Amino acid sequence: MTISVAHRRLIFFVAALAYMLSQFYRSFLTVIVDELMRDLSIGPQAYGALGSAWFFAFSLFQFAVGAMLDTLGPRRTITGLMVFAVGGAFMFASATTEGAALFAMVLIGIGCSPILMGALYFFAKTEPPQRFAALGSIFLSCGLIGSLISATPFAYLAQWLGWRDAIRVFGVLTAIIAVALYFVFRDPEAEPAPAGGSLIGDLVTLLKVPAMLPILIMSFMVSAPIFTERSLWVGPFFSQVYALSPIARGNVVLFIALCMTICAMFSGPIASRIDSPRKVVVWGNVICILAFLALGLLGNPPMMVALVLLGIAALTGVTYAVLLAHGRLFMPAHVLGRGITFINFVSIGGTGVAQFLSGAAVERMQGAGWSPVATYSALHLAFAATLALALIAYLRSPERPGPAT
Repeated sequence: MTISVAHRRLIFFVAALAYMLSQFYRSFLTVIVDELMRDLSIGPQAYGALGSAWFFAFSLFQFAVGAMLDTLGPRRTITGLMVFAVGGAFMFASATTEGAALFAMVLIGIGCSPILMGALYFFAKTEPPQRFAALGSIFLSCGLIGSLISATPFAYLAQWLGWRDAIRVFGVLTAIIAVALYFVFRDPEAEPAPAGGSLIGDLVTLLKVPAMLPILIMSFMVSAPIFTERSLWVGPFFSQVYALSPIARGNVVLFIALCMTICAMFSGPIASRIDSPRKVVVWGNVICILAFLALGLLGNPPMMVALVLLGIAALTGVTYAVLLAHGRLFMPAHVLGRGITFINFVSIGGTGVAQFLSGAAVERMQGAGWSPVATYSALHLAFAATLALALIAYLRSPERPGPAT
């Protein structure tokens, strides 16, 4: 079935709306951190677990998403699983205990898990490879508008309606967009798999490609520092170190999210223009590492300096779509869905680990009597160090497949 250019654009638009919601759900906690800790009677470790629950559920479900994309197609995969996000949003809005909130975040993570991969699968099947990095990064930047919405706009909405009713509003929006996707989306033609293939066998085949291991190591950390900062700690950092009000914190979150959106928007087209996804990933993350390193070493710089450093990290650290385009070059066509979702599993899983461990670390440091300045300095230095280690491993990856591959 041939899908017209106009219809592909319509699919892009509606899928981007769904991805905005996915980005919102992974980002909104930091704006209502004080209210959550008060109403659910939780501390920093449990708060970090709430954020990581979304990422762990999202990540672990990538195996099912990959198989579903290759067998059922993106239309039924995305719309069917988004039902879980709708239920999770309403459950989170009504949660009165940590356990209920955790389970709700798990449901939301499952519901959001196919949106990005389903769209990228569609692009990979319907667009030429040289356009994949640009389309992927533009789609990612459109989705990151959800991060913008989860900042100051959501802070005002939560202040007006209360955080519970504000979440219910987004549950209704999720249901509406899921229905729209069901009627708009069209599945591309499926690639016949060779006889004897299996999920485990196809993943083993991918892992045997020498270039995949350094790409997977980098994918584990490529999003973890900046998304963990954006989703969890930028609000507490500016609240505890600089005593900002909730609306002012929302403005800071909005600024960071805007910088991340700009990075996502331009990193893919730059990679396509210079024909080198690898160079964009390397140099972008070198700058991101230096920004986190400076923030950690300075400890308590003037607020504008801290904001500029985090802005630099956000402007250069959202290179995930470009890294995925690099990995896509090494994937056989018949396992494309499983291949890109496996990289996504590793990436989202890495962010989930970072969120969980950072929450535990912050609670332990605070319990030991560390000041907020010392606590967040150590956190930012840890982000710089772990990202640097992953980048060193990634430097062993080739630019593109050789003739043998």
